[in-house]
Amino acid sequence: MITLNCDIGERGPDHPLDIDLMNYIDIANIACGGHAGDRESVEVFRKIASDRGVKIAAHLSYPDRKNFGRVTVQMELSDLLRSLDEQFNLLGGAGSVKFHGALYNDSVTDSRLASGLALWLKSMNIKEILAPADSEIAAFCVDEGIRIIAEAFAERRYDYDSLSGRLTLVSRKEAHASIALLQEALDHSFGIIKNGTVNPYIEGKPQLLEVPLKCDTICIHSDSEIALDLAKGLRSIIASMPKRG
Repeated sequence: MITLNCDIGERGPDHPLDIDLMNYIDIANIACGGHAGDRESVEVFRKIASDRGVKIAAHLSYPDRKNFGRVTVQMELSDLLRSLDEQFNLLGGAGSVKFHGALYNDSVTDSRLASGLALWLKSMNIKEILAPADSEIAAFCVDEGIRIIAEAFAERRYDYDSLSGRLTLVSRKEAHASIALLQEALDHSFGIIKNGTVNPYIEGKPQLLEVPLKCDTICIHSDSEIALDLAKGLRSIIASMPKRG
């Protein structure tokens, strides 16, 4: 069964929509201070997750609250890993990690970064990571014995590089990066969930071709304006799908 995950705790400990979203998701990726969140919000959402039977993952990023972790930070790998140590310690004991924003995107294609992150994850005894199946970070994590929860996105569009055969998220600098209309996001997600494919963009233009996209879990961003209705709709779609196996 495909699960529903959400990046959560990025707007403080008492945001009503974030708290409501916790009723509809299976995995809460809790912001740990790198791009958003603090000790109070971490503890609040950890408690809610425990009460509601929601799995938790540490949501880690470049240390860049100013840009919400959505801009690549040029820094030594050793400095980045020290920051990840500090972030992860806010959610000590979590066995799952999802990287955020620019760090997530960079780890898809940057083999040096992905290798360093995979070794760090192993050193922290992380058992699984939410990441694109066809990514550098996934490949290195597999080599280290870390389970990949293949992730797709419910309200983000994809670029396709026909030379590499790799899907990547459309940069947020582009006007078409996100899907703002609820029905379009549901249709996009249904194709991923039912068919394991997505209609990507190539050089900024939408394509009719269907590109395979493995998905064990589908993500909603809590700061999307359609987040709550999308979570409710996806929960219904997932519940209606036949169970795998």
